[in-house]
Amino acid sequence: MSCKLVVQGVTVAALVLAAVAAPAAAQAKLELMPLFASFYGVTTITDDADNNGTGTKLKQIPGAGAGGRLTYWFSPTLGVEGAGTYAWSGVRIFSDDPSFTASLSLGGNILHASGRLLYRPPRSNFHLLGGVGVVSRSGEFWDFVRDNLGAGSLDKLTTVSGVLGFGARAAVTPKLALNVGAEAYLYKLNPESGGTALFNKTNMQFDVLVTIGVPLALMK
Repeated sequence: MSCKLVVQGVTVAALVLAAVAAPAAAQAKLELMPLFASFYGVTTITDDADNNGTGTKLKQIPGAGAGGRLTYWFSPTLGVEGAGTYAWSGVRIFSDDPSFTASLSLGGNILHASGRLLYRPPRSNFHLLGGVGVVSRSGEFWDFVRDNLGAGSLDKLTTVSGVLGFGARAAVTPKLALNVGAEAYLYKLNPESGGTALFNKTNMQFDVLVTIGVPLALMK
């Protein structure tokens, strides 16, 4: 099964569950939640990868991921959470120029980690979140760039990000629930080699994660 199909399947399942979310068992004060995710990079990294105006673009490829969250609720409405998700996402090189029909993809991965505050309206299974995180890239594509374009070094592949999102809890059985959600990371990516920007211009990054997880109570 391709990563694209995995991403589409996880996304559809999360949206369906959110739409039919039923009242779930009371949430514990402290929860650990392993999760599956689908990652999608909305914007291109750069629209001029070769720095000569030909319009060669770089874009993260949608991919499946996995991760976890640790959540503590101070009250029924306010909580704090630490989260991390690792996605298998390569990079595609392509162009909108009709005379340039070829494209190239190389493997990679992307890590999203954040600390955030949660707000859950009274008598609701939904919550909102906002916080600060980091996004880090690595893998085959960036190794290729480092060895062939970066003079043996490559920096600033990790950057600070803001994060916003929402989620919902759906009851599967009286004792088992699923948490589904979507979150967006917004940040600027500007990789450097030897203190010099690798690309003349990069775009603001807007990453979306759609997640499904099973919350495990650690403290009630």
